[in-house]
Amino acid sequence: MSWFEENKQILIALIHGVIVFALLFIGLVVFTIQYDFTDVNMEVLAFILATACIVFFAKSVYEIHAGATREKKLAEEMAEKYIKSSEQLFLEVYNNSPVAYLIVGKLGDIISANTAAARLFGISADKLVKRDLFTLMNAGGEEHQSILKQKFQTGIVVSDEEVKVARATSFSWTKVSIFQFSNADGKRLSLVTLVDVTKQKEVEIAKSEFVSLASHQLRTPISGMRWSAELLLMDGVESLTKQQKRYIDRLLSSIQRMSSLVDDFLQVSRFELGTRILKEETVELKELFNDIIAEQDAKVSLNRLKIQKEYDPSVAKIQSDMALLRMVVTNLYTNAVKYSRVGGEISVGYLRQGGDLVITVKDSGMGIPVAEQQRVFSKIFRASNAIKEVPDGTGLGLYIVQKAVQTLEGRVSFVSTENVGTTFTVVIPI
Repeated sequence: MSWFEENKQILIALIHGVIVFALLFIGLVVFTIQYDFTDVNMEVLAFILATACIVFFAKSVYEIHAGATREKKLAEEMAEKYIKSSEQLFLEVYNNSPVAYLIVGKLGDIISANTAAARLFGISADKLVKRDLFTLMNAGGEEHQSILKQKFQTGIVVSDEEVKVARATSFSWTKVSIFQFSNADGKRLSLVTLVDVTKQKEVEIAKSEFVSLASHQLRTPISGMRWSAELLLMDGVESLTKQQKRYIDRLLSSIQRMSSLVDDFLQVSRFELGTRILKEETVELKELFNDIIAEQDAKVSLNRLKIQKEYDPSVAKIQSDMALLRMVVTNLYTNAVKYSRVGGEISVGYLRQGGDLVITVKDSGMGIPVAEQQRVFSKIFRASNAIKEVPDGTGLGLYIVQKAVQTLEGRVSFVSTENVGTTFTVVIPI
């Protein structure tokens, strides 16, 4: 606060006094001009005038100062009352909220816990104090715990991170959020919120288990139908009419689509249940890519597509999970073929970049609308233009790609322009 602001009231009083003095002095001059004051003692009159001004000035200062003191005292009382009311309200909300709240120090030590937090962890609030927050969340795996702790230490906001928290005799699934702030003393603290989602997680796991079981059970009858239809073609192709052969071909096509759909559901359930384990083996990259490209030769020829292969000769073999790699490349290449315009071009290949294998699949297809690009890797999502032009699809392909790449500890990204094309890039550690 500046000197002027601190002494504002006194300056106002001084100005009032000067104005009063000036007015009285002017009045005195006017009276002197109009009337004969030769017998009046001017020194006494000036003394009386000055005394009146000083008295008025002192009165003004006193009134203004007294008023300011009263206002300041009233403001302080109201502020104190408001602070006490706010603190009481905060404590009521903090302690009685159904959401678990923790106040955590900069090292991750718990300073305070509300009733809901004590209920979530299965121990009393006073026993939670001074415990290490990240030790209580170690049930989610050491790597996940390390990443979460690193975010906390670097000040990155954690929002709705799904973790397991250890209880007295079990664990709970929670969504944790961490927001940092500074208290009145400038000390860095964090507010941690924990929302129990154990029941929702159990429902999700039950759904995934059901899908996995159903997919396994459906495989057998689907295989039986395929074999029967193929046997019909093999044993009695001469005796079948053209119409009958067309029906069998249509049947085989439908069986193939059903088989692909069941396989997709099975893969999704494995990723969600966490039952998919990496199986490292030697992968011949050129052979793998050529096999995947050959599987789509019929559709490529039908749509007169030009395929450009870009293989890096410096990397012929890698140690990786062949099934997951095949899953990634097959889904990306199949999509490129499916959504490319007639006579379009597709570029597919790989190269070594430092310690990574970079896989790219580029098409000249319909592209993905900008407004829908953030949902590309969502489960059962298809872009609006894809649904209109190519109705056949499950919306699981890119979700499976993302999950497979994550299992391989890699990352996937894309660049897309509507009516121009899309380029998918997968980076996997070699």
